[in-house]
Parts: sequence; structure tokens; C-alpha cells
Amino acid sequence: MQTIQPVSIEALRTASKVTVALQIFAALLLIGLVAIFLMIAHRYTSLQDGIRENALWSIYQLDRETRKLHEAVHLSAMAPEVSAETLKGLSNGYDILYSRMKILEEGAFDRKFGGDQDAGPAIAKIFDTIRSLEPILDRYLASGTLGPEDLARMDASLEPLLTNTESLLIYANNAVSSDRADARAALLSLQLRSAVLVALLVACVGFLIFSLRRQLSSVRTAGLGLEAMAQDLQKSYFAAEAGNRSKSQFMATMGHEIRTPLNAILGTTELLQLSGPDRAVAQGLTTIQKSGEALLEVINEILDYAKLDHGKLTTEMRPLVVAELVGSVVDILEDRAGENGNLMRAIYPEAPAFPAIESDPTRLRQVLLNLLSNALKFTQNGVVTLKVSEQVVEGRSYVRFDVTDTGIGIDPEGIGKLFKPFSQVDATISRKYGGTGLGLTICKEIIEQLGGRIGVTSAKGVGSTFWFEVPAKPAEMPISVARSGGRDVILERRRVLLVEDNKINQQVAIGFLRHLGQSVVVANDGLEAVELARAEDFDLIFMDMQMPNMDGIEATQHIRKLEGRRGQVPIVAMTANASEDDRQRCDTAGMNAFQSKPVTLAKLRESLQTHVSVGDSAIAPLFVSPRLDDSFEERRKEMVDALGEEVFMELVASFFNDADVLLQKLQRCSEDGEDAEQDHLLHTLKGAASSIGLQAFAANCQELRTRPLTRQSVSDLERNIESYRSLLAA
Repeated sequence: MQTIQPVSIEALRTASKVTVALQIFAALLLIGLVAIFLMIAHRYTSLQDGIRENALWSIYQLDRETRKLHEAVHLSAMAPEVSAETLKGLSNGYDILYSRMKILEEGAFDRKFGGDQDAGPAIAKIFDTIRSLEPILDRYLASGTLGPEDLARMDASLEPLLTNTESLLIYANNAVSSDRADARAALLSLQLRSAVLVALLVACVGFLIFSLRRQLSSVRTAGLGLEAMAQDLQKSYFAAEAGNRSKSQFMATMGHEIRTPLNAILGTTELLQLSGPDRAVAQGLTTIQKSGEALLEVINEILDYAKLDHGKLTTEMRPLVVAELVGSVVDILEDRAGENGNLMRAIYPEAPAFPAIESDPTRLRQVLLNLLSNALKFTQNGVVTLKVSEQVVEGRSYVRFDVTDTGIGIDPEGIGKLFKPFSQVDATISRKYGGTGLGLTICKEIIEQLGGRIGVTSAKGVGSTFWFEVPAKPAEMPISVARSGGRDVILERRRVLLVEDNKINQQVAIGFLRHLGQSVVVANDGLEAVELARAEDFDLIFMDMQMPNMDGIEATQHIRKLEGRRGQVPIVAMTANASEDDRQRCDTAGMNAFQSKPVTLAKLRESLQTHVSVGDSAIAPLFVSPRLDDSFEERRKEMVDALGEEVFMELVASFFNDADVLLQKLQRCSEDGEDAEQDHLLHTLKGAASSIGLQAFAANCQELRTRPLTRQSVSDLERNIESYRSLLAA
């Protein structure tokens, strides 16, 4: 659950502000629309009135000029003699009349003037009459005089022209007046309709504004209620989170308190088993070990489910070798398979397309161990098979793991109960076989986090197949595997600082580390560890987390502040706290790895191999497939030429006899730690091998002189000797 933030409330406030802005915008838009409408109506009316007024004025001027010209022509026609000045005035009057005609002719106006009759024919008749006088005036301009006949003809033409212009003026004036009256009525009607529409629009906008204000008020009320609810939820969340933290802390504390004595029980049991006890004691130790491991498995499942319940079950993707993963799981469960008389086998592709993939090896190992453990638990005198295959589903590559057993099987009803927390097929399963019912739930969560899927097929009394698929994303071979070539390594003697406050756990860890040939220095708390790390050089530090005076986290922080190599020494956390928070604290403090208790010999060996340079601390086994190379043949030929074949073979036989004695002494030295004696014996064995041409064996002896001797290295030399003996006897 995430912390509740007031995002919703802020969004409501923003919506309220937007609503107010929309209201203002709507009002401004309404005002603008009304203003534009009125402006357009006014401009259109003004334009129409202007055009008609101009046309009416042109007709009026035409009529007036016609009257003036008619009066002047009529007087001239009645006079006994017409002066040149009078004739010129008549010509000018005609020119003015003609220009009035052209203005009216070129004007773009409605020929009906808003009336119901077309004035176009009347205007055309007037224009024709005016143009008919043009030849008479042209003769005047040519001769400079007009005769009585011309004046009489003009007078006769102007008389009907005057009637026509007067009629046109009267019609246009009446039509414009009538159109104005109609336009005023139409405009009034339009204004009334517009007013009604504007009123409706105003009412709609007003209703919208009113509705928005009511909605805004409701939103504000809801926002206040939501804010109060959010505050209550926040308080409830903090209370629940505090409860979860308390629960997590309780789980971590209980895990620590249980793991600490369990570490001592399992560690001491493993040490006692290494001492070679008699059969009766060994059986008791095995019982203790199996019971402790069962208890540890229950604890781990409960803690993992707690992580799952809190969403903290995480995965760490890194390269892993599938064959190596399968082999390690089979090795772990091989002894358990024999307890119920089962045969366990693994089937793996001969030429896998994905030998190494990108996934979480720890989590996959956990799933395989769980499924195989269940298969072995529910199978008696049967076969458990782990099959690995590669397949393509919907264009994506997967690695599939099938765990098949010949055990009791599950009916369809029981299958429906699987993969659910604390769920088993029936109550007798828990009573007879044990278990928490959490294993499959955790497996399902892990596989789904890795992007895969898990399922089961089964039949009652026949057996079951639990399977899962994980994406096969190709990865490079891990460096550790590439360096070791898949072989075990022999650890060189190193100085290890063990920081542990529990005396029993000290004894267990010291016993394991010394068994691995390591030199151990013990610090009882973090403060003592910091002083030792400041004063001395160590190759690796195993650091407990919870200690008096100074815990492991603070001690690591102080060590990391040291200069040079002492501040860079690898530090591995060893703690009974197994939570993800503890792992993150270790990473933040500068630790190199996190190792949960109980600590075992295998875990310590793995940490030593991982966190100390392979070039310095891990050497491949001495045993290789020996061969008689050119150096041996050259030495043999040289000695045969000088001493003969029989003498050379006697020297070879003597070398093998001496080597047996020397190797027996070396084995005792590896157990007693007599460094001076072991160096002398190795020097002797090296010289003897070199004398007969076994230079590779002599090089192995010289290499052993540079590092601590172990029982395994002596065994490797013995195997070399036996191989050379077989080659020379062939």
C-alpha cells in the first residue's frame, strides 16, 4: 500500500478554478455575440439605406436638370431670335443632363427601390429620349447655331421626358418611403425575435452558470469530504504500516533467535560428522542434522511467505549455468533420495541451445529443491526424475523443468488446493509427511516474478509431474565457471577475521575454517574487529551483524574508511537475520555479500572461493591425465644409452617405491601441519621424479612447496603416481 497523497483534492480545486474561468468566458462570449450581431445589422441597414439614397438623389437631379433644360428650350423656341449665348447655355444644360443620366446609369442599385414594380424600363426610356437629342446638339457644335425646327423638335422631346422623370421620381420616392416603413417593421420584428433568442441564450448561459456554481459547490463539498477521508485513511495507513513494521521486526527477531541456536546445532553436528564417529553416534548425528534441516526449512518458508505477503520477495537476475544448477540440486538431495529407497535421476539436453541464461540462480534452486523434496517425500521405492528441456512458446524461448515422481499422486480436487497458502491436499498429508503448505505458494510467486509459469499434472496412485518454465534469455558463461572449468578448487591458506560474539558459533565457524585450511583470527564484537582490521592484514572478514559495543554494520562502515588494502578487504555478512531490509543495509554499508545462518562448511567454502581472487587463492587440482612426453623419452634414451634398459627400469621401480613412502609421510604432514618436513619431502620427491624424466610431476611437487599442503593435494599426487605406474607398465 502506498502513502495517500492529496492529489485528488488538488485536482478538485483545480477543477473548481477551471469552472469559474469557464463561467467568465461564457459571459464574455455572450456579450461578444450580441455586440457582433448588432454591429452587422446596423452596418447592413446603413449600407442599403446609403445606396438607395444615392439613387433617389440622382433621379431627383435628373428631373431637375430636365426641367431646367425644358424651360430654356421652350423659351428659346418661342423667341423670334435666339442669341449665341442662349444656344451655348442650352448646350451646357444638355451636357449636365447627360452626365446626370450617366451617373444614374452606372449606379449599382435595386431597380425596384424596395417596391413591387421594376423601374428599369422607365429609366431605359428616359435614357433613350436623352440620347435622341444628341444629334441636334452635335449639329450645334458643328455649325454654331440651331434653327427654329431644331429647337421645336427639342421642345417636343423634352415635354414627355419631363413627364417620365417626374413619374420616376415620384415612384422612387414612394417606393423608398414604403420600403423604409417595411424595413422598419421587419427590423422591429427581427429585433423582437433577436431579443427573444438573446433572452433564451442569456437564460441558457445563466442556467449553465447556475448549474456550474451548484456543481462547483458540490465538488468543493465532496473535496472537503475526500480530504477528510484521505486524512483518516492516512492515519489508518500509518497505523497499519506500524503494525506491519512491528510484525516484520518480530519475524526478523524470531528468525534471529531461532537461527542462532540452530546454527550451533547444525554446525556442531557437521563438525562431529567430519571427525569420523562410530556408526551409532553417526546415526544419532544424522538424526539431529535431518531434524535441524527440517526445522530450518519450516523457518525459511515462513520467512519467505512473510516477504511475499509484504511484497518484498525479490529476485536478482544474473547469468547462471543450467547444468550446474541442476547438478548442485541433485547433489544436495541425493542422500535424501536413498532414505525412502528412491532412485533420483536428471535428464539434460546433450547439446543445449541455452547452456547459460539470465535468471536468479538462488530462487530457481529454491524452487527445484522444493519440488524435488516434495517428490521424494511422497514417493516410496520409486523414481524421481528431473527433466530439463528447451522449447519455444508463441515465439519466445523457454527452459522447462519437469519434476516427475511415481508417488501417491493427487486427485483433481486436491490439485485445485495447490499453490494456495497453508493449503495441502488433506489433513493427513500434514500429519504424515509434515510441511507448512507454503512451499508451492512461494514457488508460484518466484516463477511469476521471473516471467514464467508453473503447473502440475497428476493422477491418484500413479504419480505427479510438477513443471515450470522460465524465459531463456541467453547469457555469457559466468566467470567463476569459466575459470574453474567446472572443477573443484583447492583453497590456499589465508588469514580470515571471524567477527562473532556467540561462543558456540565461534567454535563452529573456527572448526569449519580450519578444516578448510584457513588461518583464523577471532573478534568478539565490532569494536574489536575494527581495531584488528586497522592493525593487521586480512584476506577476508566474516562479519556478524548483531553484536554488543558495535554492530556489524557500523564496524563495516569504519573498516571501509581505512586506507589502502585494509579498507578494501572483502567482508561477508554472517547473520541470523534473513530479511531483505537486512540485506540492503549490508549492501549500503559496503559489504560484499550476505550469508544467512546457519553457516555450513559448503557455504564457507563458496564464500572463500568467491571473494578471494582465483589467481591467488584457487588452484586447479593437481591431478590431470598424465602422459609420457618428449622430456621423458629424451631422459629415458639418455639413461638407456649410458646404463642400459634393465638398469633404467630398476631406477623407475625404485622411484615408485620411494614415492609411496614419501607420499605416506606427506599425508601425515598434511594432518599435523609440519611445514618444514613437508617442504623437505616435496623437494626429495621432485628430484626423484626429475631424475627419470617425469618433469610434469616434478613441477606439481614444486608448486605444492609454495602453498599449504592438504589431504586432497596429496591424494592428487598419489593418483598421478598410479597413472604413471600404469603407463610405464603397459
